[in-house]
Amino acid sequence: MIRLIIFISIVLYPLFGGAQSIVDFKLNATSDGQTLTSILTDIELAGSARCFYLPEWTDDFVLDKSCVGMTLSEALEHLFQGTELNYVSPYPNVIVLVRDPKNAIRRKEILVSAQKQGKQVSAYRLGEKRVGIANTELSVSGKIIDESTGESIPFVNIQVDDSHNTTTSDEDGHFELTVTSGSHILSFSFLDYENLLADLEVYDQGEIEVKMVKNSRELEEVVVHGTILKEVTTSRIGQTELIMKELKNAPAFLGEVDLVKHVQTLPGVTTVGEAASGFNVRGGSVDQNLILHDGVPIFNSSHVFGFLTAFNPEAVREVTFYKGGTPAEYGGRASSVLDVSSKDGDYENWNGKAGLGMITASLMVNGPIQKGKTSFSSSFRSTYSNWLIHAVETNYADLSESAVSFYDGTAKLSHLFTDKSKLSITAYASHDSFRLFGDSTYKWNNRQITAMFYHQFSSSMGAEFVLGSSGYSYSVLNRDLLTASELSYGINATTLKAGFNHEGRFGKKDFGVQILRYQFEPGQLKPRSSSSNTKSVNLTNQFAYETALYMTDFRSLNDRLYLETGLRIPLFISMGPASIYKYRSGEKEVNNISDTLTVRRGRTVKSYIGLAPRLSLRYMLDKFTSVKFGYNRMYQYLHLVTNTTAVSPLDVWSPSGYYFEPQRSDQVSMGIFGDSKSKDYSASLELFYKLIKNVPDFKDGAQLILNEHLETELLQGKGTSYGLETSFSKNKGDFTGTLNYTFSRAFRTVKGPTEAESINQGKRYRANYDQPHNINFSWKYDFSRRYALTGNFTYQTGRPVTIPLSAFRYENTTIAYYSGRNQYRIPDYHRLDLALVMEGNHKVDTRVKGRWVFSIYNVYGRKNPYSIFFQVSDASIPQPYQLSIIGTVFPSVSYNLEF
Repeated sequence: MIRLIIFISIVLYPLFGGAQSIVDFKLNATSDGQTLTSILTDIELAGSARCFYLPEWTDDFVLDKSCVGMTLSEALEHLFQGTELNYVSPYPNVIVLVRDPKNAIRRKEILVSAQKQGKQVSAYRLGEKRVGIANTELSVSGKIIDESTGESIPFVNIQVDDSHNTTTSDEDGHFELTVTSGSHILSFSFLDYENLLADLEVYDQGEIEVKMVKNSRELEEVVVHGTILKEVTTSRIGQTELIMKELKNAPAFLGEVDLVKHVQTLPGVTTVGEAASGFNVRGGSVDQNLILHDGVPIFNSSHVFGFLTAFNPEAVREVTFYKGGTPAEYGGRASSVLDVSSKDGDYENWNGKAGLGMITASLMVNGPIQKGKTSFSSSFRSTYSNWLIHAVETNYADLSESAVSFYDGTAKLSHLFTDKSKLSITAYASHDSFRLFGDSTYKWNNRQITAMFYHQFSSSMGAEFVLGSSGYSYSVLNRDLLTASELSYGINATTLKAGFNHEGRFGKKDFGVQILRYQFEPGQLKPRSSSSNTKSVNLTNQFAYETALYMTDFRSLNDRLYLETGLRIPLFISMGPASIYKYRSGEKEVNNISDTLTVRRGRTVKSYIGLAPRLSLRYMLDKFTSVKFGYNRMYQYLHLVTNTTAVSPLDVWSPSGYYFEPQRSDQVSMGIFGDSKSKDYSASLELFYKLIKNVPDFKDGAQLILNEHLETELLQGKGTSYGLETSFSKNKGDFTGTLNYTFSRAFRTVKGPTEAESINQGKRYRANYDQPHNINFSWKYDFSRRYALTGNFTYQTGRPVTIPLSAFRYENTTIAYYSGRNQYRIPDYHRLDLALVMEGNHKVDTRVKGRWVFSIYNVYGRKNPYSIFFQVSDASIPQPYQLSIIGTVFPSVSYNLEF
């Protein structure tokens, strides 16, 4: 047909007189708002040229102001971009519009082939075809859910027309695409689900709901290799999605899967010791990490002094970790965010999981209360670890009378009012108790209750509202007859959030407001018997408010460049009652107090406001390689008051106030990220630099517990850190794994007006967690469908310590002379762990599925040092001793049941 039209135009050419070339015809201001059909008609009526076309091809195209001043050829190239239309001009005064239907034919072939193969195909239509809609960019958003349970499916890969236009659904199953008007094929793929093709006709912006079906084929007939693919090329810089399935395959101490321990293996993350539950991110301290559980902060995330994390992995749906380029939605900490979301119950069927390890047992059940509408899930985990404590031989104490116990539990109720409204209520609690024979009993507790309501107002506007309360408390009970006492501490936070998201033609916007109210119970000491000589101490409760407004703009500037900009405006107010101590000129010492100011309850002690801009940029060099850049400023208003290197349950949180200013961190990061064409391999290299102002650190010999004059023991200074992070992953095949290497440095400088208010004489010193070299190599080898060997090797530079260099005797007392702060290091840390995973029967009709995990922790039995301490010998010389928490091979076994 195209050749016939061109042939006819050539034959008839003598009928048309020569004139100015039609393709050079200039469009004037009258062209604005006209259809292409009317423009071509006007050209023909002027008698200067002839145009060959079909009106149904051109009626949909409308010229706008951008076309004014263009030549006709320029305007046609602009209008026809991305469509099936083109033009030829065989003679100066002849133009022929042609149509190439290959895309339509290819689209039909794909759909017919998919239907013949029994693949899932769904059809969607947004809007009606109308004049002026051709070649218009439109935003298509939607949500991906499991067809049987109604639960959202996160991180689904989405591709448009076999092109570079790809995206991934977020943690709530939502996605957004920008496409041109017309017909498209969207492909949806995710592990354990049937691939879905969507036949989409789009003539207006709108939202679709995509339902994917669980792969129901018997796994004996299918061999599945590899793990869930990591989209390092298209994800935000500094963002990691933790895959719970991978955590459960990893070797673990005592067979207990640990969320935080997995975070510690990521690039840029370190830990100070074997049993430390806290983690340090890019040179930051442990309190600079915001840990959220269903949108509410958690203040202590450990069991048993750090051996285990207080989150039961069976109750966790997904985990997102941010260490750079943090969205404006998050704030309140200076280094990172760990956002943990709990699981919804199944909306269709009741099912459960049970686990039995060497020290814990767990149970999770979930199912529908009202099918398709209301679901309930609950999990409980407890310990029976006293046998392990009693089996340990030590010269420190008789452990046969000692005891350790903990439990944690989560319950969640979810209700779907409509397909656009959802309410969920989560309750969480954990409790720990530890007692050494003849010593004190330590107890600490977490509690949380949260209500989350999500509503989609329209295809372009949605909102999430969160109301929650969380608290942390501890007590130390001393049973000695002469000093019997109880020390207690607590912090409570009430959270209110309202977050909105709007998706339109020009991108997506998130905005909202957050309010937190804090109540601090800084400490109470009271005698436990009438014969105790302990004096009562009761510090005044403290109150504070932290509020923030935030907004983030997400947009694709073109096919290669994606930009995310945000601004967070935090406000912190420290409230009375409070006593503010004024000091005479010179040092802040208790014996130097000159006056006391009393602030009544409800009055402001101190307020702080700031501007926290955020920026994240991604540029696609090609389909498989991207360059990313990120910047974020973070304010932190709560400080963990501690003089220990690792997290301790006896640490206390203190707010910014009259003497302590909020910490402010500015971080810049950039890197290059790439996937192989087959997605078999991925690699990344990232650089970062971070500057933190007003970092608190303690004076030598500081007393922090039950101290109402903390400003005399804590100082604030400057922190700097920088580094390089590399990662290489093999994602498919029988053998998969990830190798991470991090080089990073972290320093502190605390220089006050006097030497007593300085640390290390005001000179820069290493932070407690300055560990330049860090290597983590984790892997999995599938022997078959049911058997796999997993492993993990960890190496890191020993952390800095302060040691005595010499000692002398003075009045029968040995006095040590110490080095500068953190001038030496303990020996390097390295460890190899292995695990054999044995899966049960994979048949779909099997109602009960079992899973064994045999682990060996510290395979070659290295006595890794946790700390170095010194004791004075008989010769009055300080002798060094190395403390190792787990200095031997530690085998374990666990069994998990799914029903």
